[in-house]
Amino acid sequence: MNGSEHPPMSRLRIMHVIDSLGMGGTEEGVRKLLAGLDPSAFEQTVCTVAPSPEVDAKSGSRVISLGRSNGERKLLVGKMKAVFERERPHVVHSRNWGAIEAVVAARMAGVGTVVHSEHGLELPTYRRQPWRRNVIRRLCFTWADRVFAVSGTLRTYYAQQLWMAESRMGVIANGVDTEKFRRQEEIRRITRRKLGADADTLVIGTVGRLDPVKDHRTVFQAVDSFLTMALPVQLVIVGEGPERRALEAEIQARTSLARRTSFVGETSNIVSQLNSFDIFVLPSLAEGMSNALLEAMSVGVACVATRVGGNSELVEEGSSGLLFEAGDWKMLAAHLKTLALDPELRRDLGRRARRRVENCFSLDRMLSQYAHMYEGLLDRDRREVGRVELPALHSNRQGVSPGPAIGTTRTE
Repeated sequence: MNGSEHPPMSRLRIMHVIDSLGMGGTEEGVRKLLAGLDPSAFEQTVCTVAPSPEVDAKSGSRVISLGRSNGERKLLVGKMKAVFERERPHVVHSRNWGAIEAVVAARMAGVGTVVHSEHGLELPTYRRQPWRRNVIRRLCFTWADRVFAVSGTLRTYYAQQLWMAESRMGVIANGVDTEKFRRQEEIRRITRRKLGADADTLVIGTVGRLDPVKDHRTVFQAVDSFLTMALPVQLVIVGEGPERRALEAEIQARTSLARRTSFVGETSNIVSQLNSFDIFVLPSLAEGMSNALLEAMSVGVACVATRVGGNSELVEEGSSGLLFEAGDWKMLAAHLKTLALDPELRRDLGRRARRRVENCFSLDRMLSQYAHMYEGLLDRDRREVGRVELPALHSNRQGVSPGPAIGTTRTE
């Protein structure tokens, strides 16, 4: 070996940079990559902005915490740069506004490949981003090798906010494990029994963080008005968050609804809860691409969702689900009434929803697109540098070959 040659890499080192590894769709997406990409080809590490344990309890992955507490405004570029120089990742992949400083830090640290992706919107800024964020985002998007969003709607939103062509961002949609999230009749019976719901009870459920952006109050108002039909109905709220006490107090104030509502809290067994539902409702004011909606569709539940974010890309209205305008409890109530009176329609919507997820939004498809993107970027670097031999990149799931990444256009 002469002085210009380097030994081949054994594994591709990827560092995912994210605000935290708590609850949420973005965090769940990172964990799917940690579990799904082949560990013989990928060495994955997580760097969190917020304080975190050294090992993620759910994935078992190593976590490096930068320790910025909630509300702090201090810049972390220097800390990130030091981490990247010490860890020497081949790819730094940052997500959302909370971790966007990683793009600058990675460039300063000489990281070969930098990726940034947007996964959703925050309630205070979902209508319009502050001008300062737009300026910083545009610069960081330019410095990254790849920028993408999890839905076409989110890509359009940022293109309009930043006054840039949509072609400068790609789209890689979220995916769901269709083997795990499927209809299971025995689990359905057991879970409904625990809820106190018999075979004739119409179980309406929602899954998500108890946060203002999820707008649970619209569901409460719609179901409350719907109870005048004198049908046996039970409302199930799955999730935790800062709004829990306020939402429980509001339910107690609605006497007719209080005895028909169950707050399940956070659970590790979402599959069982979804199997117990007859109707799934997603009332969010803003979404990137909802994992909860994908999972409900995969289980084959009839879904009703707001016409925001990626929801209308997941749900083919009238075929694989129903949509309503955000905050419109009357339209939601009308949809619930229609579905309550037509069990066959519920079954048809559920079957078509399952088929749509299998065809377009499976976890296998998502993993292959990420692997293909990382492979393409590193292969480009190999051609440019002419000295790095890359391992074959693939997912950790049998029978999956890398598929084409969607629109991963470099932002030159």
